[in-house]
Amino acid sequence: MKFETNTTAGTITMRGGIGDFENHISADDFLSALSEHAGEDVTILLDSEGGSVTDGLSIYNAIMQYSGNITVHIDAICASIATVIACAADRVVMNSNAKFMIHRAWTVAMGNSVEFRSMADILELMDADIASAYGDKTDLPEDELLGMMEAETWMSAEQAYELGFIDEINQISRKTKEPQKKAEVISPFYAAVAEASARRIRMRLKSDS
Repeated sequence: MKFETNTTAGTITMRGGIGDFENHISADDFLSALSEHAGEDVTILLDSEGGSVTDGLSIYNAIMQYSGNITVHIDAICASIATVIACAADRVVMNSNAKFMIHRAWTVAMGNSVEFRSMADILELMDADIASAYGDKTDLPEDELLGMMEAETWMSAEQAYELGFIDEINQISRKTKEPQKKAEVISPFYAAVAEASARRIRMRLKSDS
């Protein structure tokens, strides 16, 4: 996990899971880091497989209510609740070789049948909140988004762009360079041999004519 803020560069780096767990990035961590930027524009460098829905929604709310402009730049992966965080930004940029994944909320639970039914209801409430965040970003209908979440949909940068989850693709490729022609270096000896050969050919052609 890497989490750091740089007010001089106007960046917050978030690499790792989301949530109040060891080696994860909690909502409190993020809120503290964002407050250091005091309303100035910020770029969040994001690379996360997701984590806690509640922490993710808190981070989403903080970004939505921030007075400055926020850009999220997705490095290699943005999955699960991290996609909700990304959708809060004013602008989302995604590297061309990155992946974007959405799914329904899930949990590990213990208890009796009543408690399990209650937990299912809670998960559906979370699904609705997540789909609402996606809909606000993409303008896609909620039932379509819930269907994509049910299927655990993985998207390339191009697919995420076409569906409206991101605003720009950052192409990752080698810079094309014009091929450099090697200088033709001919030694004086070989130049003389070539000239003599050409002279003999000219003389032969002349005698044949």
